[in-house]
Amino acid sequence: MDFSKGSKARFHSYHGENIQLSEDNTVAFRKSSFANAVTFSEEPLLPGEIFLLEIEQNERGWSGHMRLGLTQLDPHTIFRTGAIPQYALPDLANIGRSWIYGITKAHNNIINYDAQGGNGESCLQKICDKNGEVKTCRGAFPITVLKPTKHTEVILPTDIGSRIGIMYYPIDDKKANMHYIINGQDQGACVKDIPYKDAPLHVVVDVYGTTKKVRIIQLYGVPTLQSACRDAILQHITKKAVSSLPLPKMLKEYLLYRT
Repeated sequence: MDFSKGSKARFHSYHGENIQLSEDNTVAFRKSSFANAVTFSEEPLLPGEIFLLEIEQNERGWSGHMRLGLTQLDPHTIFRTGAIPQYALPDLANIGRSWIYGITKAHNNIINYDAQGGNGESCLQKICDKNGEVKTCRGAFPITVLKPTKHTEVILPTDIGSRIGIMYYPIDDKKANMHYIINGQDQGACVKDIPYKDAPLHVVVDVYGTTKKVRIIQLYGVPTLQSACRDAILQHITKKAVSSLPLPKMLKEYLLYRT
């Protein structure tokens, strides 16, 4: 979706040397190697806000996949005091105040966590109403946006088209639990008791290993009619099938996020 400039989620201008940002800093591409591809959210994540990514391109020949997490380290300070760490794991995590995992490990399905986390109920269930509307501090959006547009019954977290979200949910006035939302499914609290009021929490994205290119999926704000139509079309057709549509080339390019 296309949104007004003030509400748009972007990647931070400070990032690893192999990261190339495009499309108003909403797409991160690793241009070479498998390392030096750490990037951050431009703004800190708010409590209950969801930051959503879609994997757009993979590259064979490497091991491991995208790493995703939260950090209380300020991206500008990291850049000013030295180089961006080569890896999110273990380099950035070893500096401290960071909670990061590979997305394959994030698929932990720990929904029945203890009463402190919510009596066995996922955070997504807590913030989603009976009409399928997800309501957060930044605004509301349909839960279907969290799910992949790729038409297949089985999509792995590391596949092209997979949508990976991250959020932290306060459990009291000082601590919060970190959750991954993979293709519309809350995976439970993979990290507990993050002291979220100690410092702002930026999202960390390491475009590592087989993961080559990721896009931020915009969740908040009022989308343009044009982008809303694109989203509706992609709910009913695969991106590969776009080329066969009886549409002008410019519209096909727009449907494929190339303009």
